[in-house]
Amino acid sequence: MSNEEQMETSVEEESLEGQSVQVSSEAEDEQVEQEVEHEELDEVAKSALIEAVILAHGEPIGFSRLKEVSGIEKDAELKDILESIQMKFELEDSGIELKSFSGKYQFRTKGRFSTFLQKLKSGRPRRLSPPALETLAIIAYRQPIVKSDVEKIRGVDATPTIKTLLERGLVRIVGHQATVGQPALYGTTDKFLSVFGLSSLSELPTLRELRELDEDPGEPEEELEAQEAEAHLEETQVEQKSPEASEAQEEEPQEQLQAANS
Repeated sequence: MSNEEQMETSVEEESLEGQSVQVSSEAEDEQVEQEVEHEELDEVAKSALIEAVILAHGEPIGFSRLKEVSGIEKDAELKDILESIQMKFELEDSGIELKSFSGKYQFRTKGRFSTFLQKLKSGRPRRLSPPALETLAIIAYRQPIVKSDVEKIRGVDATPTIKTLLERGLVRIVGHQATVGQPALYGTTDKFLSVFGLSSLSELPTLRELRELDEDPGEPEEELEAQEAEAHLEETQVEQKSPEASEAQEEEPQEQLQAANS
């Protein structure tokens, strides 16, 4: 190799080394800046940061993703922040709340405002048919379950309803049964929990509770109290008449008597 070629090679190597040093330096500076930013955040700012991340994400966001984006590395610290946010938005003067679905978090509007919020959406919301709801309930309580077992319970072909539930993202194939043909096993999804406002499947009412409710639904306490108050009010009105009404009733027989004598 000639002297000129050696010189050109050494210059190229020095240039590459300089570029690599510059890139590594920029990466280190960026990392230092991020560390400084997180160190400067106090508890209030960290809570606000988590609120912003959850709101900006839109869809339910997992715990690990929250740690990654926020830079809060301690699990206990992040859990405390999430609990404080949930308590904060549980107040009645707030229209939103932080819900947890299978370890994921999302801001949701409170249910009591649903009738007003429906005006924002054009057209009627897509509703599940009674057969689809029945099939969904069977899968939720018996999962994992194969289609043939669903059909034994319902007594009809479950193919159309299961297809609808799959398309809506409420159920999914969780595996296959180790029998002839290896039929698909169905179970519910995180979207199912989100739609029905459940943190986990353990929050589903037990079959015993549903059976007791069906046998003896009872009457709400508020309705009973209202009925009792109304009955008491009617009795009071009958017993306590106004003075004008009493005088009018006393004068009426006297007028009739004078008219008969004349």
